[in-house]
Amino acid sequence: MFKYAVIPLIIACSSAALADHRGNSYSSTQFARVTNVQPIYERVSYSNPVEECWQETVTHQRSSSAPIFGAIIGGALGNELGHHKSNKRVGTVVGAVLGATVAADISRQRNTGHYETVDRCEVQHRQEWRDEVVGYNVSYRYQGEIYHTRLPYNPGREIEIEVNVTPRG
Repeated sequence: MFKYAVIPLIIACSSAALADHRGNSYSSTQFARVTNVQPIYERVSYSNPVEECWQETVTHQRSSSAPIFGAIIGGALGNELGHHKSNKRVGTVVGAVLGATVAADISRQRNTGHYETVDRCEVQHRQEWRDEVVGYNVSYRYQGEIYHTRLPYNPGREIEIEVNVTPRG
């Protein structure tokens, strides 16, 4: 036990003597015993992408030009059936409307479409939180004194320290 207390004392004294002798500062690297380590946590948010999929039934309709042809045919018939000039105009308009309506109804009855089940997917971002270690509060003992520091890593049982000796002048 005595030799552990004497060795740092000898090193400190010889360092001070060396600094006084040369007139300069002296520094050396030594190790100190870690007495306590406490992690420092920070709450961090992050976006977590989650894909959600489902099945959907869709109807496919065939486009039909039957209402257009029905309007043309109806307009032509209305024009032919009208006797006078004013009747021809009215007959053309009425025939076109009726022809388009009849053709659209026939087209709807023929084209019921077909159904298909398709897969749909969507990515949604969910915000989540977690605690992350951002550093460590470290206490260590050097020559009987307790010192504190903050480090970005856990030093383990020992911490490397730099000892500086500067003469007072």
